[in-house]
Amino acid sequence: MSCTTNDPIAQTRWRHIWSLSWPIFLANITVPLVGAVDAAMMGRLDNVAYVGGVGLGALIFNFIYFGFGFLRMGTTGLVAQAHGRNLSDEIVNLLARGLFLAFSIGIILILAMPMIKWIAVLSFAGSPDVEALMVSYLNVRLFAVPAALANTVLIGCLFGRQNMRLCMTHLLIVNVINLILNIGFVLGLGMDVEGVALASVIAQWTGFIVTFSLMKWQWGKMLDGFITYLFTGLLTGTSRWFQWTAFGDFFRLGRDIFIRTMLLLACEAILLNQGAQLGDLELAACHLMMVIFTMIAFGLDGFAHAAEALVGAAIGQNDRAMLDRTILRTNSLAVLTAILIALVIWLGRDIIIGLLTQQDDLFALTAANWMWIVLIAPASCLAFQLDGIFIGATRASEMRNAMIISSILFVLLIWGLRGYGIGGLMGAFTIYLALRGLTLWLYLGRVRKLADN
Repeated sequence: MSCTTNDPIAQTRWRHIWSLSWPIFLANITVPLVGAVDAAMMGRLDNVAYVGGVGLGALIFNFIYFGFGFLRMGTTGLVAQAHGRNLSDEIVNLLARGLFLAFSIGIILILAMPMIKWIAVLSFAGSPDVEALMVSYLNVRLFAVPAALANTVLIGCLFGRQNMRLCMTHLLIVNVINLILNIGFVLGLGMDVEGVALASVIAQWTGFIVTFSLMKWQWGKMLDGFITYLFTGLLTGTSRWFQWTAFGDFFRLGRDIFIRTMLLLACEAILLNQGAQLGDLELAACHLMMVIFTMIAFGLDGFAHAAEALVGAAIGQNDRAMLDRTILRTNSLAVLTAILIALVIWLGRDIIIGLLTQQDDLFALTAANWMWIVLIAPASCLAFQLDGIFIGATRASEMRNAMIISSILFVLLIWGLRGYGIGGLMGAFTIYLALRGLTLWLYLGRVRKLADN
């Protein structure tokens, strides 16, 4: 549901912030749940290489999906600010530009599939079995890329207009279909990594078709004739959405977000690669812990996404008081939620690990390093929340700079602690997440100044 008033007091009430956050909090949990089910399905097969193969394959896909995260993040911030100024036509133009870029990039990446697989094999130190399974996974999963990128644009528009319940519907459609097909293909049809990948392809394309149809219905006149408008601009180059100056602004914003995201993913890749060098068992343990971390991150992101929408609206309205209330209240809710998540993870260790694997040696290694998973939620919540604030403000250069500093410190940490095995790797990763939040905090004053203009 979108907020129908631009009253800054109404938009920053605790109730309204919660109404924006809970649908995303609920739906986001299903996003990494798909990864958890992937790991659980592969963890029930007779070789830990299946877990590692899917883990590395999913990481390559995440490089693509999150690497082009500027499509979602840039769209969210720009749409939120246009929404704050009541510029409906500009929102339509932003949607058209985003979809054009998403499908163009997606098609190029499919054509570049041989090179992507070559880079993937070259980049990781997995065993031959793990590498072969990773390639089999990518052969299928890459066909989901155009729809997956287009879905990020739809989500960005929905966040920016505060249509959180429709966004929840989208995420539930994609992830429930993915979960059902995962189980059906692997347990029902006896497939392995190809079944997990095919489930993702079908889910992403179904999600795009259904959600875009729902947007046209809910937004009403705003999207009347949108398809014609999109193709007219593409064929003639005369429509307002197809302006090279506007694409230039989008790409300048996207460049900094891309650098920030590539560094973030590189840090995760370094972590998994270090785990792979320790052995297949250690790689599988690293992957399971990263699946749990991803569930934590997506859960906490509910408040960050609320901050994106409200910060953008506050800057669009040049309202400093609204901006300050948004920052204080969304941060407070995120910290309290992180503490609660840490408590649940601490108490539920054996149940959580047992859901992910039935292999005794993998269970034992993961349990021995569980302290780091407990600490990850409170250590990372500030980073996730400030990401949302900077996205809403479209201050991508500060996000880039903070990430550069944090990444350098992470490399030094993991180099110094790698001799301590999985515990050292996860300890370095947890400290790095806390550093991400602290470095972003140093730039927060620049966001506040934007609402004074």
